Amino acid sequence: MKNHSEDYLLLGLDVGGTKCAAIVGTPGGVILDRVQWPTDPNRGPDAIIEELIDHGRTLQLKYRHINAVGVAIGGPLDTRTGVIYEPPNLPGWDGVRLQERLAQALGLPVQVEHDAAACALAEYRWGAGRSATRLVYLTCGTGFGAGIVINGKIYRGANGRPSDFGHIRYRSDGPEAYGKPGSLEGYCAASALGRLAAWRFADRWGPPSSPDSVQVAQWAARGDPDAVEVVRINAQAVGDACAMLGDLLYPDIIILGSLANYLGDSWLKLVVEQFEKEAYTDVAKICRVVPSKLGDKLQDSSALVAATSAKAK
Repeated sequence: MKNHSEDYLLLGLDVGGTKCAAIVGTPGGVILDRVQWPTDPNRGPDAIIEELIDHGRTLQLKYRHINAVGVAIGGPLDTRTGVIYEPPNLPGWDGVRLQERLAQALGLPVQVEHDAAACALAEYRWGAGRSATRLVYLTCGTGFGAGIVINGKIYRGANGRPSDFGHIRYRSDGPEAYGKPGSLEGYCAASALGRLAAWRFADRWGPPSSPDSVQVAQWAARGDPDAVEVVRINAQAVGDACAMLGDLLYPDIIILGSLANYLGDSWLKLVVEQFEKEAYTDVAKICRVVPSKLGDKLQDSSALVAATSAKAK
């Protein structure tokens, strides 16, 4: 891409359990450039952070008017200090001072946000939740998290902590996530489809022949009855999660991430049916459950929107 002459640009860094990306864009959410690479999370934080810095510096040389950096990454984390505390999909990230390291290396103010919260704010500003008063976003990706935006601002708990909704125990048994079986993440994440298959149909898919989630989705699309059942269990769990949040928060809209776009209308229909079945009747009338409007751009947009909150320290 060609260089641009805008005098205020943002650098976004998206850090996921599957892939990372560095993005240059405008405060209005226009993406100008990006580079993506596999995370390979078992390498640990130092190698991944060095790659973030290297790609960030390369883009700084190309775009001279980058003024702030935003990071979207899974939690738990402290958004006040940018310290990361053991995300389940990033082993070894315990007490990692990500904001401090990036600010020192790149020479710019950095804001680190929980990926679900950043996605929620991106959808509020530029996507399906534009101008909604009360908005919830569910990642449904490598992990399962909830981002909440109320009156245009991200909801944060004590000590700057975002919600860790995926940690909630949903069932007494099931695939393991966060070190315990039966959590919402173990049922609702896109990456959970393979684990759900191995758990629900252990005779067919138990170790060492456990499938990955892409395989399960492909088999379900071809009508394999066991794979269809796994997708149904997943969709029902996401619908139940929407009902929990609906009854708790009375949001205007709940926006669904990766799986809603990947598995499409048939999956979304199952989610909405379960939501309407389990939520309080008035909640189901008020709250819409919809897929992300930003789609494939959402993760990039979430990192950019985080940068709009970065302040010089």
